[in-house]
Amino acid sequence: MFTCMVVDDEELARERLTRLIAQRGNWKLVAEADSYQEARTLLLEKRPQVCFMDVEIIGGSGINLATELSSELNTRWVFTTAYSQHAHKAFEIEADDYLLKPFDDERFERILEKLQRKLILSTPNRDILAVRTNGHVQFIKTRDIIWIKGAGNYLELHCQNRTYLHRESMTGIEQHLDPSSFIRIHRSAIVNINYLDAINSELGRYSTLEMSNKDEVRIGNTYRKPLFQMLGLDAGE
Repeated sequence: MFTCMVVDDEELARERLTRLIAQRGNWKLVAEADSYQEARTLLLEKRPQVCFMDVEIIGGSGINLATELSSELNTRWVFTTAYSQHAHKAFEIEADDYLLKPFDDERFERILEKLQRKLILSTPNRDILAVRTNGHVQFIKTRDIIWIKGAGNYLELHCQNRTYLHRESMTGIEQHLDPSSFIRIHRSAIVNINYLDAINSELGRYSTLEMSNKDEVRIGNTYRKPLFQMLGLDAGE
């Protein structure tokens, strides 16, 4: 899951962005702010991966705030503005993109997809997981994992002949798995598509994946579109 923050002094603009983010199952809004000082405090506290920042906010400039904090934070910036002349300022500080108000949902979706690719590519993949079990450490090759299930503070790592219990969050492990093989299909499930056998339907709608070990994993509605895109299928099928 990717974390983001919204900074805008217009309540309606904030509400729209937070609503669009909430519709994406792999994005989490960690904070929102309407002023320079509040935004500065929350950015340093929450350290989001992405910040949607209005160019002009109460008490100062969003661009100046991003410039001030860029050396302290590993945050990607997307500036929002109603004035196209501000766009060049955004790119002067190497912002990832900007949203010119009013923007449509498709434009926002394209930005999120671009950000996801950048975030995934900038995070090193793990080839081996160290799993503590029965007083020793078991080393598991990530390519041998068929699917992963969230179980409270732990993860169930389902392999061909055994399931391991590993203490880590879904968010943490997701960012270190090879995105060409692993994809999150539910709030509590990640699958390795190399072990995908079939997609099963329920009431005329594809709803579960059947894995090579015969486990069935349910597809969450908010994760359906990126999964079907990865598989080269029509999400409406």
